[in-house]
Amino acid sequence: MAEAEFQFRSALEDYESKNYKKALVGVDRILKKNPMHSQTYALKALILAFYHPSNQANKDVNALVSLSSATMQECDSLINTAVKYGPANSVSAHLSALYYRQIKNYEKAAHFYTITISNNPGNKAVLRDLSSCLSQLRTYKSLAKTRFDYLQAEPGYRANYTSTAVAYDLNKDYAGAIKICDQVEDLIKDKLIDDDLVENSECIIYKVTLLVKLGETEKAQELIDSELQSTKKFRCLDVEGLLNLKYHLLINLNKLSEAQLVIRTLLKRNPDNIIYYKDLVKCLKIEDDDELKVKLFAKLAKFYPKSDLPRFLPLTFLKGEKFASHLKPYLASLFRRGVPSIFSNIKPLYKKHANRAVILETVQSFEKEEKNPLILTWIKYFISQHFYKLKDYNTALVKINDAIKVTPTLIELYMFKARILKHQGKLIEAATEINTARSMDLQDRFVNSKTVKYYLRADLIDEALDTATLFTKNDDEPTGLKDLHMLQCCWFIAEYAESLTRLFKKKLSQFKELKEKPNEDDTEAENIHLIQRQIEAYLGLSLQRYFSIFSIYAEYYEDQFDFHFFAFRKGTARTYLEMIKWADELYHQAFIGRVYSDLMSLIAFSVENRTVLAEALDLTGFNNGKRSKKEKKDEVKWKDHMINYNKVYDSDVFGHELVESIVQKHDFSKLDIIEKIIARKDGEHGKPETLDFLSGEFEYEFISGKYVVALASIRKVKALTVLNNEEGEKAKALFADMIAQVNRFLETPSTDPKIASLQKVVKLGLTRI
Repeated sequence: MAEAEFQFRSALEDYESKNYKKALVGVDRILKKNPMHSQTYALKALILAFYHPSNQANKDVNALVSLSSATMQECDSLINTAVKYGPANSVSAHLSALYYRQIKNYEKAAHFYTITISNNPGNKAVLRDLSSCLSQLRTYKSLAKTRFDYLQAEPGYRANYTSTAVAYDLNKDYAGAIKICDQVEDLIKDKLIDDDLVENSECIIYKVTLLVKLGETEKAQELIDSELQSTKKFRCLDVEGLLNLKYHLLINLNKLSEAQLVIRTLLKRNPDNIIYYKDLVKCLKIEDDDELKVKLFAKLAKFYPKSDLPRFLPLTFLKGEKFASHLKPYLASLFRRGVPSIFSNIKPLYKKHANRAVILETVQSFEKEEKNPLILTWIKYFISQHFYKLKDYNTALVKINDAIKVTPTLIELYMFKARILKHQGKLIEAATEINTARSMDLQDRFVNSKTVKYYLRADLIDEALDTATLFTKNDDEPTGLKDLHMLQCCWFIAEYAESLTRLFKKKLSQFKELKEKPNEDDTEAENIHLIQRQIEAYLGLSLQRYFSIFSIYAEYYEDQFDFHFFAFRKGTARTYLEMIKWADELYHQAFIGRVYSDLMSLIAFSVENRTVLAEALDLTGFNNGKRSKKEKKDEVKWKDHMINYNKVYDSDVFGHELVESIVQKHDFSKLDIIEKIIARKDGEHGKPETLDFLSGEFEYEFISGKYVVALASIRKVKALTVLNNEEGEKAKALFADMIAQVNRFLETPSTDPKIASLQKVVKLGLTRI
């Protein structure tokens, strides 16, 4: 046994020095002589997490690669054996925890860390790792205890007090968190150095937020006042943060006269914060008195002549002639200064329909009187934006062309013209127009990105990639596609996936048409095999791109793990809490909702068109024997070009495996994982009931055969159809599409008694929506 322990330590040293191959040989030698040596099984699992002989992709033994399912099963089996032979062995448990942390299974990692600490209490490294796992799992009750235990083991660092206070805070034990803050303040009051200035300031303001959460508003106010009045070196340096907390506290306590004084102090620091103006009006109790509000804003405009808000805000509540009289000087000032964003400034005023005619009349009067060509250009640009806002795209196009004639060198004009053309459905013309804008300033990344987006909307993928490549690194690659994935440029990947989806549907439609026609046209008959190749490639690539976005978001979520410990070394408690909130809502962003909906819709479309798609994907079948030499050359040329332009991953370049597993074999395990992540409830956060999320949820349930459950999504969408806005119109269209999809399911004859029974249930449920 002593020899086994010696060999184990030797193998462990090899593992720690990243000599995995030698370490693997060592553990196999131990197990051959000592097949019940618990910790060796755990060490072998950990080694395999970094190196596996069967993984040919792992050329560099220092590189960590994703484990295959077979390797993970082997490792799990090794861990189970380790538990069997040493259920309470702390070394075995620690190694098992390290393995599960490495593969990001934090639940099992926390389990084994707990076993380790129960046998070896006070182990600082284990407590630190366990607290990070519990933070990732949002297990706040256990986290508070673990953080406190770590504080007891390492009481000499302020970061450990802060992290413990935050753990109590997350567990809603605000009194306990304040107690920890008080303890550390007493301990370090005479030991602070210059390097502690920022951290100390942050901890003071964090303590104020804890007092507010606890309901101790008077104590919070006293602490704020003492810090604002303090002349000590180690006072809270975030004066604006304290003032913001103070005026909100005063408003909650209904001390409005005191609150308005604080707001006026804040306005001196930042006169461009619209919230301060709105809250000042509330504190003065003049919300319903337009005359007093006008006088207030007029006075504030004199105090803050460089701020635009005091002159703009009266326009948000004035009507009729008073609105017009205030609007004219406000717009005249902006036009004289040549502000390009004038329309963006006043766009909120368009919510009141009565304002629209007055705005147009006022600006048209400027247009008649103006002699300066540049100012006249901005006026015409504004009028074009006005008609664009009203969805009168033809008039908007006329006006923007007039503006271009006056000053043909302004990039903004061409960009806006492209925007109008896009909404007219002239996508190729729009892409050409915005490329004209790009060519006027080749160093502008924003215009470059917009051009890429417009090319993708027009399904001009090659042009989009060529344009994007101008600003990427492109090491040993013909395009910047790999770089854009490495940079996690999600907007590009999403637009690219949508373009590929449209091309897939277009080619599938073309295939159906060619297949249904008599083979009289030999040219068309020869092209059908290439179209089949394109259908498979566009479908596979689009699926690949959508899944890439979810992989990137998974990385975003995993990246927080390192900050569960690191953040407190910088004393950024409030920022850390913001990160926790951000991570909890990560998969509920509008962007991921759109990607979720598009992915599920693509797969649902593929499932619904399974018959024709199966024929299209059968590359050895239809017309295979009639291919000419030219067709074969064209196919090779197209394939080489696609690999050069679209290759991101070295294996499965065109996403064939995704097409085979999801579309052909109906293996929805990847979709199940995505649905589980999005539907996950972190604290108070559930899946948003927006149209995109509801659409994705409906499609997922439908392709998974959960037809009855899908009816619940339809009901939620129907509830949104009553909205009298753009979302309401979209809800009506989506509701109609959902009903049509359900009806197609009901009209499909089936010999399967289960399906027939389901159809009856769904039909009954549909009548109740």
